[in-house]
Amino acid sequence: MDQRLLPYAPDRDVYRLLQVDPRAGTDEIVDACRRLARTFHPDRNGSWRANEEMQVVNAIRGLLTDPAARAEYDVARWRFWAARDAAVLTPVAMEATRRSAFEIQVRAALAGVRAALGALAPPRCATCRGVINADDRYCMACGRHLLTGGAAR
Repeated sequence: MDQRLLPYAPDRDVYRLLQVDPRAGTDEIVDACRRLARTFHPDRNGSWRANEEMQVVNAIRGLLTDPAARAEYDVARWRFWAARDAAVLTPVAMEATRRSAFEIQVRAALAGVRAALGALAPPRCATCRGVINADDRYCMACGRHLLTGGAAR
C-alpha cells in the first residue's frame, strides 16, 4: 500500500477524489481512475505536477483494486471518523442532549400514534416497500418470494 494514503485524512479521501461511493465496485473505480488518468497523464497535461498527480492516481487504483489493501484503507477511514465522532460526544455534550419529561412523553405518544397508523396501513414488501395483498406469494413490484403468503411487513 502506498504510505502517502495512510494515515487517513479527509483531505486525502480517495473516494472523494474519485467521486465514487465507498461501496463502489471495482469496475466503477477503474472507470473513475481512467477518467482522472486522462486528465493528469503527463502526455496530455503540460503541468509541472502532472507526473506527481499521475503517480497518485496509479497509487489509488492499486489501493482500491487490491482487496486486502482496500480493506485496510477502509478500516483506517472508519476508525478516523469513529474517533472524531467519539471526541464530539463528550460528557458535557451528552449533558446538553438530556430531554425533559414532557419531551419524552410527547415522543412516546408520537411513537404510539406512528405504530397505530402502521398497523392500519396495508402490508408492504420488506424489499421494495410495495403494497402487497394478503394472499400474494410474490411481490408484484420486485418479485420477492413472500414466505408467509403476503404477511411480510
